Formats: sequence, C-alpha cells, structure tokens
Amino acid sequence: MKIMRKCQRGFSAIVAVILIVLLALIGGYMSTLTSVSSINTTVSAGTMQAWFAARSGIEWAVRDLIHGSGACSSPTINLTGGNTNGYAVVLTCTRLPSPVTQYNESGIGMYNVYALTSRATRGNPGDIAYVSRQVNISITDAP
Repeated sequence: MKIMRKCQRGFSAIVAVILIVLLALIGGYMSTLTSVSSINTTVSAGTMQAWFAARSGIEWAVRDLIHGSGACSSPTINLTGGNTNGYAVVLTCTRLPSPVTQYNESGIGMYNVYALTSRATRGNPGDIAYVSRQVNISITDAP
C-alpha cells in the first residue's frame, strides 16, 4: 500500500497547474473581448458623429448658397471649432457642368447647378479611433 501512495503523489499539483493555465487563458480572452467591444462602441459613436458633422457642413453650405452670394465663395472651406466636436469639416463646392455655364430653360430663366461635398474627419488615418464620413448633394439656384 505504501508503494501506491508514492505513485499518486503530485497528481493534484498537475491538475492545479492545468486549471490555472485554463483560467488564465479564459481571463485573457475575456479582457480582449471587452477591449474590442469598447473600441467598436467608440468607433460606432464616432462615425455617427462624423456623419452629423458632415451633414451640418452641407446644411451650412446650402444656407450660404441660398441666402449668401449665390455662388461658391471658395472652392474649399475648412470648418473647425464651435460645435464640430473636434471634427475637421471640409466643404467643396463646384458649379456643374465642369465648363462653368448656366442653364437656360424657357419659363424658368438662367440658373446654376452646384455639387457640394462635405467631409468630416477626426484623428489621423491609421489611428484606431480614426473616423471619416462624406456627404454629397447637388443643389440649384433655380427659382
């Protein structure tokens, strides 16, 4: 009987080591899962904010075209500060078609068609929290 006891010594130490390794692997997996979930939530909220910032840029440009000078005052406008929440909003305005001409329809008169692009970005490309959204519209100053 003494020989059996000596053969079975140390068995619980092996089981304990295996359990510790398994628990460490599960803990590492859970921490990675939590980290990825947190990053996904942050980027998702950031992309929605970027879309709203780009949309705000478009609305500002439309207001400027309708109530302003009626022409693209500058081909590219950078909006920063204010309520942009850290987003850089770049507006691009182009009169269509490429050779700048006005359309003339009977009954309406002369009018222009503009292509507006608003791009909102935060962070630098390659960063884990970099977000960017772009909104494109066409608008006319026809009566």
